[in-house]
Amino acid sequence: MDLTTNTSDPQRDVQIAAAFSSLQNAMTDYVEDLNIRLNAGLAVRRTQISFEVHEFEKADALVRIILTDVNIQYSNIIKRNNEMRSGTIDVRIGHDRSPALMFQDFPHPSVQVSYRDASKRLIDSSF
Repeated sequence: MDLTTNTSDPQRDVQIAAAFSSLQNAMTDYVEDLNIRLNAGLAVRRTQISFEVHEFEKADALVRIILTDVNIQYSNIIKRNNEMRSGTIDVRIGHDRSPALMFQDFPHPSVQVSYRDASKRLIDSSF
């Protein structure tokens, strides 16, 4: 896949940015919930085109989410296997014209997930 492809659809650009922002908010809410319920010791660090979930006072990210021109990319640590996983979250326009997240779910077709469920998928495997 060519990640340098220039999208010529401004509406799609807006949809991807909105999905990224919504995922960022859902991830922050989920991290706050984990910190309250489980005293997880997690923090979210943000930049304009990415955000990361870290354990307090540790430099390495458990989860890293990056906004690209055509989709959202992620990488996360699977602690139980001591490995790094990465992938792509596609953004589609949902039935109500809002952005919908599509996770690749091999060997099955991509599945639509809520922003909260996407947050859980990305963080829970890091424990």
